[in-house]
Amino acid sequence: MEIEMSVRGTSMRIVALALALGWVSAALSEPNARVARKLRDVRRAVPISTDLMLAQLPAPEGMVWIPAGTFTMGTPPDELGRYASEAEHTVTISQDFLMATTPVTQSEWFAVMGTNPSAFADCDDCPVERVNWYDAVDYCNAASLLDGLDPVYDVDTTGVTWLTDTNGYRLPTESEWEYACRAGTSTAFYNGDITDVSCNDPNMDLIGWYCGNNAPNGTKDVAQKDPNAWGLYDNSGNVQEWCWDWFGNYPLGPVIDPLGPAFGAAKVVRGGSFATIARNCRSGNRFISQPDSSESFLGFRVVRSDP
Repeated sequence: MEIEMSVRGTSMRIVALALALGWVSAALSEPNARVARKLRDVRRAVPISTDLMLAQLPAPEGMVWIPAGTFTMGTPPDELGRYASEAEHTVTISQDFLMATTPVTQSEWFAVMGTNPSAFADCDDCPVERVNWYDAVDYCNAASLLDGLDPVYDVDTTGVTWLTDTNGYRLPTESEWEYACRAGTSTAFYNGDITDVSCNDPNMDLIGWYCGNNAPNGTKDVAQKDPNAWGLYDNSGNVQEWCWDWFGNYPLGPVIDPLGPAFGAAKVVRGGSFATIARNCRSGNRFISQPDSSESFLGFRVVRSDP
């Protein structure tokens, strides 16, 4: 059912794009069969990939569309620097979603929360850090309300519940995060392989801030390094990023839209930071942190489900 919903959403976007580009006249008033024939003609005349279609649709400022799809999550046994927790398995992301192009910055945090907890403060375009998982959840709800969206999280004394039928800002799942970071690639970094696990990797130098290029020590302005194919910056290095999931072993077989374990002791964080070695900035690398932990190397970025 989830996959069918994704297909229907994609079809509607093809209709919207076709109308916007003048490929289809006011066909929506015609019987469904005639609309279907027109759409088939459009597809034959101008092949449209989901990536191209999404790229030409408007997204909120600072966000990009991430197309639904299936990928191999985890890392191959021969990847340099690999950890045992990164077992390969097939994951389907069944619906398109929106992801922020960068981690939440100090200025964005201040505009919503009115404070700046960052250790490396006075840097508006640097990622906000020293925010724990619960802080990130609170930001998502507050930012949603400010933008007229439905808050995603129900927070009470028993914990945090994800209201999955809402359209507000939220944290990415671990699988969404890796899928978006890879942007169709299968190498250690989205721009190629890893050749040095420590602080001297040429590919890592190009895409993020880590121990090999972070002098003076600390966070840096976002979006200064090369983005991935979907327009995302700072997935590797700068700050680690909170995910929704509790940490656990990967499933053994294929899964659709996994949310991680129902309970756990630590949350997943992804991406590495300005202080970590190249090995820990790989697309498939997994880290954990207690949800009430706030560190100078730990931030987050937001996503939105397809509204």
